[in-house]
Amino acid sequence: MRFVTSSFASILALILALILALLLIVGHAGDAFAHASLVKAVPADGAVLPAAPTTLSLTFNEPVAPLVMRLIGPAGEPVALGGLASENATVTIAAPSGLQRGTHALSWRVISADGHPVGGMITFAIGAPSGQAGGEAVVDSFVQALMWVAKLMLYLGLFVGVGGAFFRGWLEDGCSPAARLVLAMSFIAFVALPGALVLQGLDALALPLADAGQRAPWQAALDSSFGRTAITAAFALVAAALSFAVRSRALTRALSLIAVVGAGLALTLSGHASTAEPRIISRVAVFVHGLCVAFWIGALLPLWAGARGDERAEFARVLARFSRTIPLPLVLLVASGAWLVWVQLGRVDALWTTAYGEVLMAKLAAVALLLSLAAINRYRWVPRYERGATAAPLARSFAAELAIALVIFALVALWRFTPPPRSLARDAPIVLHIHGEEAMAEIDIERRGGQAARANVLVLDGAFQPLAVKDVTLVLAEPQAGVEPIRRRAAPVGDSKWRVDNLRVPLAGRWTVRVELLVDDFKKVTIEDTVRLPRLP
Repeated sequence: MRFVTSSFASILALILALILALLLIVGHAGDAFAHASLVKAVPADGAVLPAAPTTLSLTFNEPVAPLVMRLIGPAGEPVALGGLASENATVTIAAPSGLQRGTHALSWRVISADGHPVGGMITFAIGAPSGQAGGEAVVDSFVQALMWVAKLMLYLGLFVGVGGAFFRGWLEDGCSPAARLVLAMSFIAFVALPGALVLQGLDALALPLADAGQRAPWQAALDSSFGRTAITAAFALVAAALSFAVRSRALTRALSLIAVVGAGLALTLSGHASTAEPRIISRVAVFVHGLCVAFWIGALLPLWAGARGDERAEFARVLARFSRTIPLPLVLLVASGAWLVWVQLGRVDALWTTAYGEVLMAKLAAVALLLSLAAINRYRWVPRYERGATAAPLARSFAAELAIALVIFALVALWRFTPPPRSLARDAPIVLHIHGEEAMAEIDIERRGGQAARANVLVLDGAFQPLAVKDVTLVLAEPQAGVEPIRRRAAPVGDSKWRVDNLRVPLAGRWTVRVELLVDDFKKVTIEDTVRLPRLP
């Protein structure tokens, strides 16, 4: 006796799959954080110390796991580090004894919960600066190019392959003229997954492609959040492929549903968008966005093949189903995308002042073109086809939409290398050390969201003792950009401490930072250095 019909079983499978996915999203949201950024280093970058430090520490804007830590001495020689501990957002390293006089470089590389490695280098000097120490980890550009290709292939599998399998199971009732093409997309992505995984590990550890056979990059990738994405994506791709192998309509629908939900879930387990605050809402938005993209883009290949086929009545029936169903996914797609854009950007000018914003503008232009083609289809070509016209214009339009979708996937894959503006820790302080023969200055620039920055200046003498002065002026100059020098007179706030309010830097670049010190009525000391500054505020 059959207790439930196949349609009821399909609806039940849909409800259970969506509940499971949302539970996994919410349950996993607690351990995800934003893209890591260094907010404080001890010693500060560029600091000159009277004696060797006993510990080195790096503090980030979120918890991280250290990958590589290297200390390079004044002569370029590697220096063995002591114990390393990571607690919350701070990585502490025991400095070795007997550090030489001169400039040292600490090269660091960590990985955050969004699965993206972050690296950098700080320098500090003991006694006095010497030649610039080297040793910052260099990421293999060829590895990153292959990562982009692997990411693009994964998107094709999750959206065109898995989405096409879902379209076949639910709107074509298992009979698709594009079945082989859709299955090929899933297969290509499945084959590319191991490559994407090891490339993630190589990039995380800043290793060359030649080290792909080593255990370390594989382990690093599996331990990262991208490892969970890869495993979930693999299950989704397998479920999509199995949906083509079974004969039962109910089982085909269930497997294709599991596949598309798995694809949406895979996208929530790593990446910038899924870790934006508030994390639960952002993860649900990523999940909904991924499902809607899979439904829309996954339909294009079967619709293109159907428009080119000879089964006019069958294609007309499938096209009518799609036309009735697509408005709601498009509304959810736009709404979830708008939310993600808002939380990722943080400010409007990030659209044209950051690499992430530039990629986003290109993507939005492509999406606008895609929506325009979809509107032309719905309101021009579909009505004409229903009145007896040929399907050739529809076929050409679906092919154009597929091509634009490929461009969008290629642009989105670039976001792997462009952290969003909200994750750049733009409110973290900037610490500068300017050293001269007679005096030095420790400058701490406080960034306060959209407000003007504030600079705190500590004036010291050559022996690292507080230096009493009568007046302090901070001057920022960037002559190559055609910007006139910015002069700000500091106000005293304590013993050798001064403050500059309303500090703005109109554009990012290499600025000459000069501190003019009036020691007494007859003596003026000027110290300066060239540093890289971001746009402030």
